[in-house]
Amino acid sequence: MFGGYLLTMKLICLFSLPALLLVLNDAHAELLSLDRQQCKIEVAVSSTIDSFVGQLEKYQASIDCSPTSSVPAQASVTFDFKDLKTGNPSRDTEMLKWLDYPAKPSCNFILTNWKTSGTTNYAEGTLAIHGVKKAVEMPVVVTSTGTNWIITGTADFNYRDFDLPIIRKMLVLTVDPNLHVAFHLVGTLPAK
Repeated sequence: MFGGYLLTMKLICLFSLPALLLVLNDAHAELLSLDRQQCKIEVAVSSTIDSFVGQLEKYQASIDCSPTSSVPAQASVTFDFKDLKTGNPSRDTEMLKWLDYPAKPSCNFILTNWKTSGTTNYAEGTLAIHGVKKAVEMPVVVTSTGTNWIITGTADFNYRDFDLPIIRKMLVLTVDPNLHVAFHLVGTLPAK
């Protein structure tokens, strides 16, 4: 009976070790300090007449990284749509009306998991736009050297999935509902 107990305890310890290592790894994660001069988040939009890239001027990002991991342990990015600038103030005003601003003012991404396929890392998470949350998956390249981190990726999504109507003007202009987001985040961990 005592031998069975020891075997059970050994098995519990053996199967608990990976979970314990993951918890300990996350426990040492620290907040990445972003260099806003090197970071960028952009949204590419195409239409029948014009294509443009919107630049995100301000955002809140919380990214926890561990020197012992190759990808961030936790991440979230939130921004107010008024901070997404397309280079055309009247277009920006129309975009905010279309988004039902200020009733639904922000966009939020929360990282929930990492998946690897071949040599590509995929960040999985939830994206909330216009009051609708959707699961998203995006390819991300993460490089780190010492305390310096670079996180680059893209995400493609259809704005109709977030209960937003197709944009049409004068029966000629139609905005493609497929949007392309690109981000490049550069930061450092606190020195030890």
